[in-house]
Amino acid sequence: MKKNILFILTGSIAAYKACYAISHLVKSGHSVKTAVSKNALNFIGQATLEGLSGKTVYKDLFEKEENIEHISLSKWADITVFCPTSANVINKMAAGIGDDCATTIFLSHNFDKPCVAVPAMNEKMYTHPATKKALKTLADWGVLVMPAAIGRQACGDIGPGKMPEPEDIIKYLEPLLK
Repeated sequence: MKKNILFILTGSIAAYKACYAISHLVKSGHSVKTAVSKNALNFIGQATLEGLSGKTVYKDLFEKEENIEHISLSKWADITVFCPTSANVINKMAAGIGDDCATTIFLSHNFDKPCVAVPAMNEKMYTHPATKKALKTLADWGVLVMPAAIGRQACGDIGPGKMPEPEDIIKYLEPLLK
């Protein structure tokens, strides 16, 4: 059964990896809509996301013609995937802050449906006590938090916090796509 997947990208250099996952999901016949946080478009272009999904990118709650977009997107989605999920957005989600399109969508999420977070950040940000606490809070609420990879990060540091490879993300999502 094909799914409606809401793919939400946040501000991380790893956003390019999310494009491979989006492309795979679309090629597999799923309907994918994308939304972005305020900082995501600093790392990936809107035209890229529209080209991959074949749909408009949701980036501003007040620019579309449809009323209460964050609610309608949450209702539409069978699965919501935050990928990459920056430390900033993880901490906002856990604190209940909804100050942009991505975090407001999270606040309207129906926890009867899967929500996945794929962390991507520097090792110091990933192991920071605030981020560790936020990830635990999200998991306690029912968010499926994919374990971060360990490896070389964009800044040159090596450690946990690296976004998993697209193939690993797809493999993680597979049970939810059935």
